[in-house]
Amino acid sequence: MSDTANDNRQQTGSRLFFFLVKLSALLVFLAIFLTFLQVTLRYFFNTPLAWIEEASRYLFVWIVMLGAAIAFRLDAHIRVDLIDNLLGSGSARLIAIIRNLLSLLATGLILYSGLLVAWRNRSAAAFTLPDFPAVVFYASVPVGAALMSFFIVRTLLRSRH
Repeated sequence: MSDTANDNRQQTGSRLFFFLVKLSALLVFLAIFLTFLQVTLRYFFNTPLAWIEEASRYLFVWIVMLGAAIAFRLDAHIRVDLIDNLLGSGSARLIAIIRNLLSLLATGLILYSGLLVAWRNRSAAAFTLPDFPAVVFYASVPVGAALMSFFIVRTLLRSRH
């Protein structure tokens, strides 16, 4: 593969990564703001808004799924290194490939089940936001799993070299 094609792939992964980091930060800010607003409305004005709690819950799921994808990109997920230590550094590459293949299998299953749930809810409305499509909330799982899978495949392809 040419150096230009390799650079384009790296830039795509980097651009996507930085976009995800910025989007996650925005969603965290939004979740904090909505929670603060809900607490203020509930305890100071005695007029809570039901939709804020639902939106905050689904924002949290989006944040977790995007954060998991970011962690795959950074290779920052927690792992048990017992097998690495037992087998030594000579087999570290093979263990990393097996670990990534198992992770890819797991994210593939999450992607599949997330797509099923999102598809079932494609025409449903959110409970407290009747004009807002619930599929936007349910899409967090398949989108997050697809992003995780992308970063795992990217890691596997890089480990070949």
